[in-house]
Amino acid sequence: MVDFFETEHKLTLDQIENVELKFGINFPDEYKSHLLKFNGGRCKPNKFSFNENGKTTNSILDWFLAIHDGKYDNLIRYYNRYKREEKRLPDPIFPIAHDPGGNLICMSEKDGKVYFWDHEKEVNYLVEDDDNYSNLFLISNSFEEFLDALH
Repeated sequence: MVDFFETEHKLTLDQIENVELKFGINFPDEYKSHLLKFNGGRCKPNKFSFNENGKTTNSILDWFLAIHDGKYDNLIRYYNRYKREEKRLPDPIFPIAHDPGGNLICMSEKDGKVYFWDHEKEVNYLVEDDDNYSNLFLISNSFEEFLDALH
């Protein structure tokens, strides 16, 4: 069981739907439920593993992003930076958390899969097609599966 702490204020479904409308995105239902229950914060356990080109890689989830007015770990700020201002993530991928090293944990709006985004293997999505996932590595097939696999 995952324990969440240092979360932000409780959200309403209307607040989440307003963010979806603002960005033209549909958060997967599992992620919406999580935002309604916890809205960002830290968790224990917080370690996860994924397959990176045939090799098991480990990382640590530092903070989940939250919908709030604060400067740090703000989902809206991260979305604007990585999706709109700099186009560093392909469609339909959006950030949901980060590790201590500046990498992101992301989710696919299309199918709810969770990915590790490696900032050291940047893809220029102003030039590359959105189907280039060469710096994204699948962590899990769903948000719940991701949470269940934290160790």
